[in-house]
Amino acid sequence: MIARFSVSNFLSIREKQAINFLTTKDKTNKDLMAVEVANGIYINKMAIFFGANASGKSNILKALETIFMMLSTPTADPRLGIRYYTPFEQDNNSPVSMAIEFYYNGVKYNYDIRYNGRYIEEENLFYTPRRSKALFYSRRYAGEGVQPTITFGNSLNIKQKTKGSIRENTFNNNSVLSTAAKISLPDDAREFVSLHAWIEKYVHNINGDRSISSYTAELNSINADLNKKKFYINLLAKADFNIVDFKIVDNRATLPKEIVKTILTNSAISEEDRVDLLNKVVFTNRSEKGNFDISIDYQSEGTLRFIELMNVLYDLITGNHIYFLDELGNRMHYDLIVYYLMLFLYNSDSSQLFFTSQSVLLLDEDFIRRDAVYLTEKDIETASSSYKRVSDMGLHKNLSLYNAYRIGKLGSRPELGSPYLNV
Repeated sequence: MIARFSVSNFLSIREKQAINFLTTKDKTNKDLMAVEVANGIYINKMAIFFGANASGKSNILKALETIFMMLSTPTADPRLGIRYYTPFEQDNNSPVSMAIEFYYNGVKYNYDIRYNGRYIEEENLFYTPRRSKALFYSRRYAGEGVQPTITFGNSLNIKQKTKGSIRENTFNNNSVLSTAAKISLPDDAREFVSLHAWIEKYVHNINGDRSISSYTAELNSINADLNKKKFYINLLAKADFNIVDFKIVDNRATLPKEIVKTILTNSAISEEDRVDLLNKVVFTNRSEKGNFDISIDYQSEGTLRFIELMNVLYDLITGNHIYFLDELGNRMHYDLIVYYLMLFLYNSDSSQLFFTSQSVLLLDEDFIRRDAVYLTEKDIETASSSYKRVSDMGLHKNLSLYNAYRIGKLGSRPELGSPYLNV
């Protein structure tokens, strides 16, 4: 789980922005919204970013995604530039700086990195395996075409030969930890490998690690997993879609034989596309007069969006994952958004969900803690984004957040002006 994060000179973020996800002393819904990651240390399971369009809401998610990508994704060619270098437009020659504090398996990790478009200038990873903070590793840029200077902490107990192998395979354009994805490391590097594997499996890209290009292929894979299919059917029914089942129907009888043969034999067609072209999804719906089938082609945009998000929810509930969702409420009814969040909060253990939203009515929901709400604003003069935590704004505990937002006490609203136009 992520406890703290800071970033500067990234996309619309110019000045350093430090964001805290630890809970405050407020006990409101703490059992529901927070997780104790260490003795007396509680982190919110959810963080919501509100703000006007183009204020920088999505960019904070991109920054969180990027620091983990930098930490875990290797490069095969030392000559390549760093593709995650996206500085503030007016500071495009300056380095990006990021720092994060997170917990994995009950251990606290602190990581910071500074990099430009060609190389990582420095990075430091510390952890607290027991009571005191210890060095995991640190690295410094030593020059173009020269291996970076890397120092490993003694508490890792990595052998000299293993250290040498990591050093040899760490280029100036990739992090030290990401080297675990390039080479096979022996057992003495198990803590190194374990941390990398956790990031790869449990920290996800924005809106999931892949987009659903084919509902047919997606639901076909779920159809083969009885537990997951049961989860999907139960949720669709609870969300009041009247759906009681879905099935994959072979569509080959309706297609010309030559077309079918081409689909089956053409090696340029992926397996996912093949499933999509030869089959269709049919949902079984319930009614007073009996069940009837409806093709996925006639399902609403809200139903399809809910299906897209169910895979995320399944991970959040069945494992301890970290997800970033941009515009969670897109194409969904407000009540369905609230239901989705309640499902996550009531049924997950130590997962964490970060999302942006335009659904300001969430500010009026009783289960939302003030320290889980962050407001985004872009400065008119500098075009730089900033982030404020509502719990730090000194609002009276009885003041409705929604009303405070509507009357402008919280800011983060678009400046629209008069609706009259002089055409």
